[in-house]
Formats: sequence, structure tokens, C-alpha cells
Amino acid sequence: MNEPGDPVQMHMLGPFDIRRYSHFAAPADLTYVSAGPAVAIGVDSCGRPAGLALAVFVRPTAVRVVALTVEEPLRGRGIGGRLHSRLQAELVRRGAVLADILATSPHPFLERARWHVGARMATVYTYSKRVGEAPWLRSPISSSHYELFPWLSHRPEDRNQALRLKEADSVARKLDPFADPTRVFGPCSNGIRHAGELAGWCVTHKLAPGILRYSSVYVAPRHRRTVAPAMVLGTSIREHLRRSEELPGGVQAIPPELPEMERFAAKRLAPWADSVERVHVWWKAMEGERSLPVLAGPASRQIQGRW
Repeated sequence: MNEPGDPVQMHMLGPFDIRRYSHFAAPADLTYVSAGPAVAIGVDSCGRPAGLALAVFVRPTAVRVVALTVEEPLRGRGIGGRLHSRLQAELVRRGAVLADILATSPHPFLERARWHVGARMATVYTYSKRVGEAPWLRSPISSSHYELFPWLSHRPEDRNQALRLKEADSVARKLDPFADPTRVFGPCSNGIRHAGELAGWCVTHKLAPGILRYSSVYVAPRHRRTVAPAMVLGTSIREHLRRSEELPGGVQAIPPELPEMERFAAKRLAPWADSVERVHVWWKAMEGERSLPVLAGPASRQIQGRW
């Protein structure tokens, strides 16, 4: 409940209202809002957007929380806890039994709120211009065996090969290069061929404010121990660095099913990254719960936002 005269107000948002708060959920795909039922709660401080809770029903009784954040000056005052409590009460009212959220581990806030940590989903690297200090990025890597090309100009045979890779490899299915095509950032998205056959891709999406998400970086198994990963990812990063005024930040999530890419990133990205975080799926059974006590105190950074 909002208290009269409280400078911090929380209110339910409709699909069009969410756009004013979208910068609080930049890593979340807001196309979910129009694709299925969603619950959104906005936080206002002194009349302006200051936070957002956003959850999407993936099944009639199951939700994915894709954003839950308040801005820095409001943290440590229990406001994140109030937002969490209100979101949970609304989800339970609408029939949610199970919820999950992607967050780093450990995460004291979620632990206190009785969430349970599950499987690791990815190691997430965030970086800025400092990544350009990595020696391997200072000059392009080339090979007569591989051909780079802009992803948006991929040929029908490239698409067919990508579909074959997805059919044969669960990692390729997870790193679908055709997801969210309207937001692909062409200048930093590339494919790589070997002997004329698609061997991998780096597909990026431009997020607000100023974040480039390396959404899908994939190299076929037999090419992972070659120069192919460094060629396709390095080309995209160097172009990103040339556009650092427009896009000062980058984020890449590497799933644990790609150990070769994890080793590559640990050696070639981690020393120059702004942060490296292991993201897990946290889950909570909500059946029968009606509210949570207000939680106070600082909490860890969460991949979809900050509490």
C-alpha cells in the first residue's frame, strides 16, 4: 500500500505505461509484455520513474521475473522489499504457484526472501572500453581457412546450416541466431564460414541505455579449438569499440554447456572485464503465500536489474 505523502509510490502498470520504465529492465525482452500475460509495478520517486517489477506468465501457474529493481538512491531503505512483497502478492492473487528469476549466487536478498538457488545458467561478462586493452584485440586475426561476413547478409544456405546445427546441438538451440530479428545490431553482428559452410556466429542486440548485448555467440564443436572463436567475436568487439560513444557498455552470457568458450573468455575477456558473475536460476514455490515482510538492507547486483 502507498502511504499518503510518501515521496515513493508504487502502482500497477499497463502495457503502454511500461515503456516509461523500460530502462530499468534493459536486459529483459519487453516483447514479452505483448506476447503474453504480464504483471508490472512501477516505482515513482517525487513523481518520476525510479524502479520496476516485471513478471511474465510462461504457463498459467508459472512466472519468470524479468525485472525487479529500484534506482541507487532508494536502495537500503526497504523499498526493494516492499516492491518484492507487492509483486509476489499480485502474482499469488493471479494464480502463480511457481516463480523463477535469474540472479547471481550468492544473493543475500533472495536468500532472505526464501528463494532457492538452482542450476547455473551462464557466466556473465560486462565490459566497457577497457576490454580494448586485451592484446588479442589490438589487431584482427585472419585465416585463409575462414571467411567472415555480416550476419544480416547471411545466405539461404547459411540459414539452412544454422538450422541443422540447432537440430544437432542443444547449445546452438539455446544460442538461436534468429531470435528477436528486428533488434539485431547489424554493425556488430557477424557470421563465419569454413570452406563455404557456416561454422558460427556472433549476433548482438542494441539495448537501452547504451548497452550492446552479445546475445548469441556460437561456434560449431569442430571449430571451437581453432581461430574461429577469436575471429568472429573479436571482429564484433572491435566494431563495438569504434562505437563506444554510442554504446559504452557490453554484456555477454556464456552457458556452462560451452566449456571451450568459457575457457576462452576466462583467458581473453575476464582480465579486462568490468565484472564477471555466475548467474543461476533461483526459484520459489508461492502457493499459499500471501505476502512477505518488508526486507531492508543492501543486496547483491542482479542480472536483470538491482534491488
